[in-house]
Amino acid sequence: MRLPFYGSSTEIYHPVSRKWTRAASDPHLRTSASAVPLPDDTVLVIDGYNGHYLQTNEIFDPVRNRWKKITSDPVPRGGGEASLLANGDVFVTGGFNDTGYLDSSEIFLSRSGLWRLLHPDPVPRWASVAVTLNDGNVLVVGGYNAQTLGLTERYDPGSDTWKTMAPDPVPRWGASVVLLPSGNVLVIDGYHGKYLKTSEIYSPLKNTWTCVASDPIPREKAIAVLLSDGTVLVEGGLNPGGFTSAGEIYNPRTDKWTNLPTPSLPIP
Repeated sequence: MRLPFYGSSTEIYHPVSRKWTRAASDPHLRTSASAVPLPDDTVLVIDGYNGHYLQTNEIFDPVRNRWKKITSDPVPRGGGEASLLANGDVFVTGGFNDTGYLDSSEIFLSRSGLWRLLHPDPVPRWASVAVTLNDGNVLVVGGYNAQTLGLTERYDPGSDTWKTMAPDPVPRWGASVVLLPSGNVLVIDGYHGKYLKTSEIYSPLKNTWTCVASDPIPREKAIAVLLSDGTVLVEGGLNPGGFTSAGEIYNPRTDKWTNLPTPSLPIP
């Protein structure tokens, strides 16, 4: 596993001005954490690695610009995946810790602040991606467990069951994922022997994959966020040149990418 850097810096991107502002730093230096926007516009940050596998969790409030510690994940891990469920709870699965690749899956109950164990992923893996579909199920794609995976599974929170779906045609780990307004799923970038820039769209209704325009920049572990106009912001990540601050906007309607200005923030 390549976990080369621990950071705590936090920035906020403003889509209208296309500018960045610095926010209060995460109380914990870490890499390979998971971050999930919550319904109240705060952000849940889960687990990670900083020389030790973490189970510490915090909520960041962008209005007050402050962090609050919450109940720890019962499973310490780095490289797990998390996704917001329709009821406001958070699904967490996979990752890696001192015991190896993980199949453990939990739900963080946002109202009570407690955790509930779930049926484990049938395939232990690290650095997959997870996204909640319009029907409330969670799609989990790719990852690594001594081999690079194209495996795609669908988790049903109502029945606590897993189902294998059509595999991603590009096996990868460290990809980025976004649920599009159409209900389809965009999966981009990642790593498989080299840094990837390939992009595909998965149709949950048809259980099929379609190749779309490639990201101009090959990378792994970028951040991808759906914006209010239906486009997708893709920012940062790691590629052969090291950590990159490059950002693009992907428009799924036109299948085109637009480069963004490089952020100009002082380095602390």
